[in-house]
Amino acid sequence: MMIADAQVHIWGNEAPDRPWLPNGAQRLRHMGHLPELDAGQLLALMDAAGVDRAVIVPPTWDLDRFDVGIAAHAAHPDRFRVMIRIPVNRPEEARDMLERWRGHPAISGVRLTFSFDGERDWIGDGTADWYWPYAERHDIATMLLVPHAKAKVAEIARRHPGLRLTVDHMGILGNTTDDAIAPYIEATAALAAHPNICVKLSNLPSFSTEPYPYRNLDGYIRVLVSAFGAARCFWGTDISRMMGKYGVGYREAIEHLMLHLAFLSAADKQMIMGRGLCDWLRWPYPAQSTDVNE
Repeated sequence: MMIADAQVHIWGNEAPDRPWLPNGAQRLRHMGHLPELDAGQLLALMDAAGVDRAVIVPPTWDLDRFDVGIAAHAAHPDRFRVMIRIPVNRPEEARDMLERWRGHPAISGVRLTFSFDGERDWIGDGTADWYWPYAERHDIATMLLVPHAKAKVAEIARRHPGLRLTVDHMGILGNTTDDAIAPYIEATAALAAHPNICVKLSNLPSFSTEPYPYRNLDGYIRVLVSAFGAARCFWGTDISRMMGKYGVGYREAIEHLMLHLAFLSAADKQMIMGRGLCDWLRWPYPAQSTDVNE
């Protein structure tokens, strides 16, 4: 079975010629990520666990740079793709970036965040309105960190049926745990009515205070899989945070889905663990990876 991780971060170390976001090191520590993770270290973790592919998402503390992702793809084009960050609040600059990078073999799409202070309202106040028709016209797959404003996401999907959208981290607000995630799950599940919306089953340990395998999440995961169907649910780890804060590595993350969610069929697991993501990104995979009996 092919395994593809829908979200990982790698970054360049902070240096005088590579300044980070002010207080970026504190943000990294506060969010619980590993102190460093580069492409070589990530690849070693993937190889040890049998993870075939990963989608690199630039982290905020490294000022959304994606040069390390481009380099990782150049060295290992079958293993990595990159979702770039753009300054969606500066349309002219963002369009220039998209025109330069759209079509590059490393780039699979864009990741937008509407969660942090200063950007949360951009999805609803008109700031991002220019992007949706542009992304639909140019067929740009878009991942959204959007714990709120699900009704707006639904409106965007309805107005732009050719726009490919994925909601990150099950649509849950960071630092929300246990049954407090219920309203977020309900709002995310409602988005399944729009066939151009998918969801990441990612960052799972952060949403439970119970020990591995987080049995209190089973019902919520089942709600999303039932709503979206396995082909529109993408397994992901955010591995630098999972290992740094929760002590959970790739092996546990894989076994959580493969061994501990009994309601998933073999075909469901194949889709969720990688095939659905690669189909959505239009990232071709070997024909033998389609065998549900692997």
